[in-house]
Amino acid sequence: MKVSANSNNFPDSQGYLVDNGKQERIYKGLPASGGIAIGPAYVYEREEVYVVERILSPEEVEVEIQLLDDAMERARAELGKIVSFAHEKLNQDAAAIFESQLLMLDDPEMHKALNKRLRDECKNADFLIHDELEKFRVLFGEAKDELLRDRMADLDEVGQRIMRNLQKKRLHSTVEGEHVIIAEQLTPSDTLLFSRNDVLAYATDVGGITSHAAILSRSLKIPAVTALHGASREIATGDLVILDGQHGLLIVNPTEEHQAEYARKIERIIRLETELADLVDLPCETSDGHKVELSANAEFVNELEFIITQGSKGIGLYRTEHLYIAKGEFPSEQEQYIEYSEIAHSMYPQPVIFRTFDIGGDKLLERGISELNPFLGWRGIRMMLDKTDIFRHQLRAILRASSMKNIKIMFPMISGVAELREVLAVLEEVKAELTEELVPFDEHMEVGLMIEVPSAVFVADELAKMVDFFSIGTNDLVQYLMAVDRNNELIADLYQEFHPAVIRAVKSIIDTGHANGIWVGMCGELAGNPLATVMLLGLGLDEFSMVPSVIPEVKKIIRSTTFEDARTVAANVLRLPLATDVRAYLDTHMRAHYPHLRETLRNGVNSENGTHRNHEDNGDQHATL
Repeated sequence: MKVSANSNNFPDSQGYLVDNGKQERIYKGLPASGGIAIGPAYVYEREEVYVVERILSPEEVEVEIQLLDDAMERARAELGKIVSFAHEKLNQDAAAIFESQLLMLDDPEMHKALNKRLRDECKNADFLIHDELEKFRVLFGEAKDELLRDRMADLDEVGQRIMRNLQKKRLHSTVEGEHVIIAEQLTPSDTLLFSRNDVLAYATDVGGITSHAAILSRSLKIPAVTALHGASREIATGDLVILDGQHGLLIVNPTEEHQAEYARKIERIIRLETELADLVDLPCETSDGHKVELSANAEFVNELEFIITQGSKGIGLYRTEHLYIAKGEFPSEQEQYIEYSEIAHSMYPQPVIFRTFDIGGDKLLERGISELNPFLGWRGIRMMLDKTDIFRHQLRAILRASSMKNIKIMFPMISGVAELREVLAVLEEVKAELTEELVPFDEHMEVGLMIEVPSAVFVADELAKMVDFFSIGTNDLVQYLMAVDRNNELIADLYQEFHPAVIRAVKSIIDTGHANGIWVGMCGELAGNPLATVMLLGLGLDEFSMVPSVIPEVKKIIRSTTFEDARTVAANVLRLPLATDVRAYLDTHMRAHYPHLRETLRNGVNSENGTHRNHEDNGDQHATL
């Protein structure tokens, strides 16, 4: 029996009231993906690949090299199928996780190194792969950068896949019937492949809310709790469990009271989701007539249909990096033009804002490039200004696709006036080229920039005079304002979207933009957090761009309030000194004015949780802005 807040068919709640005579146990972890699930546990133990060192004869070495090539080819085919499935299943950029694994698998340097070791050392291939992984595990394990540890997890999964194919073993990420999967740890492939079955939720001992498994859980809309520290060893397959992905709770052998309480919560959530579906075609305006735009963040063409069904009035952020990630190299102008044109035609007459390549940071860097601190390194517009040929190709493709006049463009990681001048100069040169070539384009296409670097906040007045709009990227802005790596679990509680410094920076950006006659949007995760909606509305935000599935909730809140009430809420928030005070005030306001909505805040997993100690994330994606 499927019991989940994401379920479309909610059975009689009495069906869960099973008194099994066992004592209730409650585990507290990190909320990785919102939602509620009730059902039997399935304890999943991943079969590890064990290797034994063997010495090969010269004749056996050549055979072993061929076996390694065959194993890699099978691994490539497996990953190719997973990537295809990911694109079909996911509406977010989570499929890029598997694309990056394909790039690792196809790395010619890895092939060269393994073949050399095989010939020099005359040892079996699976042992050498295991040995290489151990070296990287030691190296990455000492790294303080959470991003490097995530990359180690990807590398380890690729290596395990090759070794399993060498040993001709199959991995079974499947389970019959509806279950809550309990495991010490889930790989990205486990997370995706289990979703083919009737999985209700995931609970893991190990992992953080920015891990790839957590990102995929959110993308798949499967409730998940992580960092349960040994719970999998104390739970048996078949135990009845309740998983609360909003508060990070796993309740084993729940009492009848807890079963009934959570069954009622699920009923309310499903009732509200039905109500939200009726809002799709209604305008996004407050009850006293103040209008704002609700847009979607997107990355793939196959997301567009879902975006439209959620009531989005355009795309406020279209990420273009996947064109690079998918190929392992920058796409041609024509390849880009074809995709950009298809998106513009599909969304017409609604606007589409293309962000130029934002490679680096938490996105995949070029092969051979390694930085100690990629978030403060060669990324975003910095890379494009060094690679002007690639930058010009992208600008040409976007401009050529703009003939329907519903395309806008924005630049990431702008840190100051000099940088923006250089960018706009390149844009004008490209426009002049197209004009000379008699290639039509929208000569009045709006140009904007992302405000995500603190220096840009302080020179926003000068920047606003040079562009048509700002889009606030809160993910990086929070990270840089707070000096907190948002992928580092050790300081995750310091990553606070509701910190007064962040709220005041947002207010300053909006006011500066309006003073210069330009509109201001937001495409970071804060824009899709229903708890922040009224505050952002009151701060004067003109456009909210978010994960498409959250649009109905945010629209419901906006249509249920007045602009004057929102302005009062924002003014009160601006006087508060602590992030905990801001969250408490907004939570109290939400409970008082929208109690039915507060119950369903999937994006309660969007910043600090109720204890104000765990960073949470609504999962765009992940950490992509």
